[in-house]
Amino acid sequence: MRRGPAPLAVLCGLSLVVSGCGADQADTAAGEIRIGVSIELSGTGAAIGPAHRNALTLVADDINRRGGVLGGQRIKLIIKDNKSDPNQSLQLAKDFVDKDKVAAVIGGGSSPTTLSIVDTMEKRKVPLVSMGSSDEIVSPTGQRRFVFKTPPNPGPVMDVMLREFKTHAISRVGLLAVGDAYGDSGVKAVREGTDREAVTLVGVERFAPGGRDYTAQLTRLVEQKPDALVVWSIMPWAGQAARNIQDLGFTGRTYFDSGAGAEQFVKDANAASEGMYMVHPTVLAANQITATTPSALAQKEFFTRYTQKYGTFSGFASYSADALNLIVTAIEQAGTTDHNKVRDALEKLSYDGLTGSFQFGPANHGGVSGDALTVLTVRNGGWVVAQ
Repeated sequence: MRRGPAPLAVLCGLSLVVSGCGADQADTAAGEIRIGVSIELSGTGAAIGPAHRNALTLVADDINRRGGVLGGQRIKLIIKDNKSDPNQSLQLAKDFVDKDKVAAVIGGGSSPTTLSIVDTMEKRKVPLVSMGSSDEIVSPTGQRRFVFKTPPNPGPVMDVMLREFKTHAISRVGLLAVGDAYGDSGVKAVREGTDREAVTLVGVERFAPGGRDYTAQLTRLVEQKPDALVVWSIMPWAGQAARNIQDLGFTGRTYFDSGAGAEQFVKDANAASEGMYMVHPTVLAANQITATTPSALAQKEFFTRYTQKYGTFSGFASYSADALNLIVTAIEQAGTTDHNKVRDALEKLSYDGLTGSFQFGPANHGGVSGDALTVLTVRNGGWVVAQ
């Protein structure tokens, strides 16, 4: 496994690049390597895009300050807003490849804005590392040879929830999920997990992206007397669900998937967030970790530096930081920005990132390994490791 050096060096090496605009394979001689970044800076996913931009900016500055890549070439990020629109994301992807001549692409920041571009990236044979969570992004790997991702897959997230259900004698659960590809993967994982562990799924309710109130759906679930509710959604909808659940007076536990890890969850849900639970990579609570390994030290330093610069840490920040680091590490190991050689290097990576461990291979293009996940809860206005 590739392991990082001392904490500061790990962060620098794990934060490889930034700065918003422009290099392709032919342009590397000019002293820069261009990487396209497609993220949600406006539209329904705007709660997560700024965190990706912030993390990329933080880590990229470090890399270029330390001398760049491949003997001094600077990384130049071309950061563009996909407006949370799959069609806009597709156009950006084509422009990155055809006009900007990028070495690789990072994004989209969500499942819908990634799934719309995977076929194009495959046809163009350009490496893509996504921050979307749906396992369809990288599956089947035989049809996703150039596509990788950093967030955890829904299956391991559900596995952690199931262990929680067993610990707390939860035998009946209801599921609320957003009505898009992200939610589809969650529904699949929850159905398969509850069937496997003989947990009764009392109901599944969906809501349209952009919806502002889910009281009707949640009321139908609560009427089935579940021991716990599961919410599978990114922000801002996860926060709205928390408020609706509080208003209904539900007294059981509520578990969110990692999509609730945006910094706005606690801010937007306010008092309704207290006592909510979420399965998420441990990095979101890195300030509480007693760091005894280089990876844990890197997580703590990344958490501290991000918080100092931007005020509040986001659970999405490490996904984009790792996406960039994975690409740059592959470029360094390949010794070139040739798309095919970078792809091959990515597929061989065993990498300790800021989110956790990545063990890529021909049958595994992501995301982060399940041992990076833990259960967090909101206490006194912040996420902490659940006891």
